[in-house]
Amino acid sequence: MTLCVAWLREVNGDKELVFATDSCLSGGERWHSGVKLFELPRQDCLICFAGETNRTYPLILNLISSIKFDEHLSNSNTDITEVLDYLTNLFTTLCNSITNYQPQSFKDALGDFQFLFGGWSWKSNDFRLWKLEYKHEAKAFTHDELENENMFFTFIGDELDKAREILEEETPRLVRSFDMEPFKVLIRMIRDKSFTSIDGRVQLAKIHPPGSTEFLGVYWPSVSDGKKTFLGKDVSAANNPAVKFVDPDTGEVLDENLPEKLSNIELEIYGDHTDFLQKCYPSGKLKKELSKREKYIIKSILTQIAYDQFINRQSEILEEAQEI
Repeated sequence: MTLCVAWLREVNGDKELVFATDSCLSGGERWHSGVKLFELPRQDCLICFAGETNRTYPLILNLISSIKFDEHLSNSNTDITEVLDYLTNLFTTLCNSITNYQPQSFKDALGDFQFLFGGWSWKSNDFRLWKLEYKHEAKAFTHDELENENMFFTFIGDELDKAREILEEETPRLVRSFDMEPFKVLIRMIRDKSFTSIDGRVQLAKIHPPGSTEFLGVYWPSVSDGKKTFLGKDVSAANNPAVKFVDPDTGEVLDENLPEKLSNIELEIYGDHTDFLQKCYPSGKLKKELSKREKYIIKSILTQIAYDQFINRQSEILEEAQEI
């Protein structure tokens, strides 16, 4: 199966709903790079699963397609509680339509699986999170909401008691809110090879208020001795998403990889960007208090300058070759 976790992260008064999962798919064979965390065709919610892939994938794909082509459900003005009601009814209808499962019972044929669904509710002006599963006594999917104001989290999948035990170890005493402690629990259990059903690279995403999702990559197995990974796969030149990456040991989002020093900030090199860069690099050193927007602009400027210099150098090399 797997281990998935979702929790309310609160740092310096800022809140976000975070989802994380391993990447192991199994069912007679094992895939180490299976996608388990999905963005729906709207920017305020996420869904992930644990359990039978042959059940969960068809359900999630039906849900994504249904929302995509439904103007009401895909509209962010429609609260996610309506999306929840829709997906619960959809999953119930689809599961109850399964046939030709004899000689097994329907319960055995359906298998064991769960979902985590959550996001930003504009009606509640807050994050909401539900655990969904099929209840055979009701012959329907049901959803249980997490309503804890503090220490808001839930695990689904395997080794749940152990996951909660490790979470208590990771969480500082007297602290009544989470940072990245649930993420660190997942990391520890993936690295511990005794948990054979929890495996693969970490998948990570979060939802910011008032409803915007952000997927993150993770260095694996570590920053110093690993590679960039995203949604369970190694990042390559052909598959290089424009996302931020997280240190699996600290849970920190790594900076924009900006140079600490920048010399010769001159008009001839940086043109209209010279004044901006001089403000960000007083005396040639990067200011510590920069906004995310300023960091993004710096990275964009430096990327463009490097690309322009590369193109110019290639042109010079071509001209030199022609002269020879």
